[in-house]
Amino acid sequence: MSEGLERLAKDLQGAIENLVLLDAVDSTHAMAGRLIASMAEEEQPLGTTLILAARQLAGKGRGDRRWESPKSGLFLSWLASGIDSETIARLPLLAAVAAHAAITGIGVAGARIKWPNDILVGGRKLAGIIISARHGEPTWVTVGLGVNLHSAPVLDDAQATPPTSVSEYLDGGDPDIWRLQLARSFVRNLNAFIRDPMPAIEAWRKHLVQVPGEALQVRLASGEVVDGTLAEVTPEGYLRVVKGDTERVIASGEVVEG
Repeated sequence: MSEGLERLAKDLQGAIENLVLLDAVDSTHAMAGRLIASMAEEEQPLGTTLILAARQLAGKGRGDRRWESPKSGLFLSWLASGIDSETIARLPLLAAVAAHAAITGIGVAGARIKWPNDILVGGRKLAGIIISARHGEPTWVTVGLGVNLHSAPVLDDAQATPPTSVSEYLDGGDPDIWRLQLARSFVRNLNAFIRDPMPAIEAWRKHLVQVPGEALQVRLASGEVVDGTLAEVTPEGYLRVVKGDTERVIASGEVVEG
């Protein structure tokens, strides 16, 4: 194990119990699901775990769409159990602020949060987050984070937010160092925000791209597109969208315009 990885393991002592480091994997999120299922089947305990990889071969993003994963990126999944349902509901916001703080902390300026938890710089996507929960005894949650470090993927989807990478904003840096710095900061921040969520929620609202009064369109998981004017971002992080006499409160989806 290199000096940097040894330091990462040392710095995260007390925050995680297991650290899995990989050059490449199909998907850290998929691996997390397999690990949780295996431990549950064998009725074995699994402590808080961090899976960290430099490349994914079959990453998935929101809506089960393929997440293009260029080499020398950051791809991680954080697994934890024993988290209450209220905190689980807040995880999309808390993870977004943890990622925003980590990215800002390595020197990337101008990062914003696109509802609910994509990280944009200059209107282009730098990082994405995916969260899932496996309910049972105990309930497990997995928080996945992907950050383009050395290069940005080339996308065929004309509707997708154009991508960017850390290397476009930090000259002469080392993606291997960025990867460890971001992983360390993200896990520390996420743990802190879970313990004390209110400052993080306020920060999420502050850094949010979408603001009341603007027109926007939101694609729901069903494929339906809701359009209208954003009236409010509720305390829970939901969008209250108004069109004429109709009002919709949207808890999850993807902003596709606005």
